[in-house]
Amino acid sequence: MCAYWLRFAILVGAASVAAFAQSASLTAAYTFQNSLAPVVGTAPLVAVDPLNRNSFVTDTVFGAQRTVYQFSGLPSEQAGLSLSTDNVVNPLSYSFELVFTFTERASTFRRVIDVLDRTSDRGLYLNPQNRYTFSTLATGTVAQTTGQYQHVVLTVANGRARLYVNGQVDMSLGTDSMNLTTANRVVHFFLDNLADQSRQDYASGRIALLRAYTNELSASEVSQLARDPFAANVGATSPSFTGAGVRNGATFAETTPLASGAFFSIFGSSLSAGTGDWSQAFVDGNAPRSLNGTRVFLGSQEAVLVFTSPGQVNGIAPDGLAAGPISIVVERDGVRSAPVTVQAGALIPSFFTYDQRNRRFAATLAADNSAYIAPADLFGVSSINGLAVRPARPGEFVIAYAMGLGATNPAIPTGRIPAARDGGYPVTGQVVLELGPRTVAPLYTGLSSFAGVYLVGFQVPGDQADGEYQLRISINGIPSALAYLPVAR
Repeated sequence: MCAYWLRFAILVGAASVAAFAQSASLTAAYTFQNSLAPVVGTAPLVAVDPLNRNSFVTDTVFGAQRTVYQFSGLPSEQAGLSLSTDNVVNPLSYSFELVFTFTERASTFRRVIDVLDRTSDRGLYLNPQNRYTFSTLATGTVAQTTGQYQHVVLTVANGRARLYVNGQVDMSLGTDSMNLTTANRVVHFFLDNLADQSRQDYASGRIALLRAYTNELSASEVSQLARDPFAANVGATSPSFTGAGVRNGATFAETTPLASGAFFSIFGSSLSAGTGDWSQAFVDGNAPRSLNGTRVFLGSQEAVLVFTSPGQVNGIAPDGLAAGPISIVVERDGVRSAPVTVQAGALIPSFFTYDQRNRRFAATLAADNSAYIAPADLFGVSSINGLAVRPARPGEFVIAYAMGLGATNPAIPTGRIPAARDGGYPVTGQVVLELGPRTVAPLYTGLSSFAGVYLVGFQVPGDQADGEYQLRISINGIPSALAYLPVAR
């Protein structure tokens, strides 16, 4: 199995402030569904909870029941949230969107947003008249009723801060006091400053939504967000890929990259907000169809997902795909790509291969689990995890790893881990295995103990001469691409 995982490279990119575009782009989002984890982006949201009172509770938000995050403290022991915005937003041009309410201490000053690391009175507050204010530099007209949620958006750009409440401009002030100029660029929500004696501007409350955008949301975008905050996807970049970016998951070939039960890869941009594999996402032995906020639709069906990153998604095609053209759509955090059409096959038998030497050699193990079968110098080391690296020996039993070999008896739905069973899950199609010019009778061709991965077990002929031999498997007359197996005495 180790060879199989060599096929999945993680693509990670780093952004700098200078790289941000001028239009607003959604970079982080939190919906507080019993978690502070982001649903967009990877920036950690940190709870400040000195009294250990913060919790997730159910509340009515804009007429609907939702799970929200309750922050609960005292003026002397304040609770709230902190977010490091380094490499998340442009420090001089950004937007924050909140759906929140304070639940106590009406008619007092209460801090909403602090961008100066709690060292200054500058920031966004509610004042004793329950109206929003930029540290008394400007005061709005819209009041917040204690316990009643509001949709609030702060935008900063070109030396001007604007506050929108429920979709309408409430304040617009020429100021640079809201620029993110501290060394750590941490933004604090609902926490007052620590630098002087005026440290009482605090109230407990609840938050249902928080989003961060690099650059300034326009007035029309804010209005759109306010109409349906929990469904809106303003600023979210659509996933993008082309037909050439859809590949066979074992060989990376572009031609006919899809077939039921076969692994595939999609290369593109903005495919996922998170990087990670399916290892912690199985439920009752079934692989996920949503991973790190990403889903893949092949026609009307969802694929099983193996791995996601912004530039690459690996999956397994669902059962029941018909041979011929099929439309693929990638969805990231509810935002869908344009459909891309590629060809699906009835079967695409393929051997997994090692990445080295242009994926020439089939991923193969000695049947006694003593060695990786490969040229001795393929990896530059003589052993991996205690297993030797060497060619197959004449007369030795070996196991090659494959995909896309079709139906088995008994059948197993795509993405399910097969239960242990005497005799395994052999393929139902007619199998022909070729090693060089010879036809070799496989001892077992069927599913492994892992989702989607097949085993092809066979014995290398005892009189096989030293060399590198073509290895090909055909199912019902459909041949795999060539891979190679090295043999040496």
